Amino acid sequence: YEETSTDHPLDMGQTTEFWSRRFGGSRVVMVFGGDGAANQVINNVMLSKSNKNVIVVPIAAGTANDFCHALGFKSTEDCIEALKDMKTRTVDLLKLELNGAPPNKKYCMNSLGVGLDGELMDINPWWRKLGVSGYIIASALKGIKYLFAGVKTYNVELKSNGYYYRGPVIAVINANIAKYGRIMKVAPGATLNDGKIWVSVARPTNRVLAIIECLTMIIGKQHIFKKVDVFQTDRINIKFLEDIATQQDGEVYRYPRGTEIEVSVEKDALTVLKPLPSTTRRNKKKVSDSSERLLEP
Repeated sequence: YEETSTDHPLDMGQTTEFWSRRFGGSRVVMVFGGDGAANQVINNVMLSKSNKNVIVVPIAAGTANDFCHALGFKSTEDCIEALKDMKTRTVDLLKLELNGAPPNKKYCMNSLGVGLDGELMDINPWWRKLGVSGYIIASALKGIKYLFAGVKTYNVELKSNGYYYRGPVIAVINANIAKYGRIMKVAPGATLNDGKIWVSVARPTNRVLAIIECLTMIIGKQHIFKKVDVFQTDRINIKFLEDIATQQDGEVYRYPRGTEIEVSVEKDALTVLKPLPSTTRRNKKKVSDSSERLLEP
């Protein structure tokens, strides 16, 4: 067992490669953090030449912990309890293949958001300290700004199976999980191993309706609007016709005009820890408590 921390996201790759060289490939990598930390570890596991057949154990200790929640871990205690049985499962990942400068291949476990979705995640670090509430407040303040100044649009070209669109969008969300930010139902019905990308394309509309569409996403009803296209696919190509911000598992990345991202599903790409059923967890706790009482003097 070896423990380390990082100073910035790029450290994670160096650390993972160090483990791989030292131990001939790590077997279990525990990530104590949020979705951003898990994204960095998963990318380095997937792209490492020597770190194959790794079990990734995310410990819910970040802001939203969307990946942990999608796996069925509601708390740090859930993750620790499941380590006792060490049962595993596989999950799909979104594979991003980019043209231009490296890295030209990346992975997301939660979602890739383009446009407004990326801008909303680009908040002051001070707000992040407030957790999920900070993101909600910061997004609400930006919403008020858009209400008066108008909602910005972004020019893209989208190609998928039976779907084509070229022109301005408010946002394009490609999801692998049902919810992010704990409350936003970006893809009701999505699971981590359904082999699908759940896509929502918000086309331009008036500022009031645009804000209502965003709020409706809290209950997963964005599909009722004519200006929102919702569909499932196994592959989508996104070309940026201008400089655009994206969010990848909650982290903001900006790309220049001309960037193309081919998003696909890599089935059963990652092995992760499987949570205990709640009844089993309760039973195990009762047994543990009984054993402790028996050991008392």
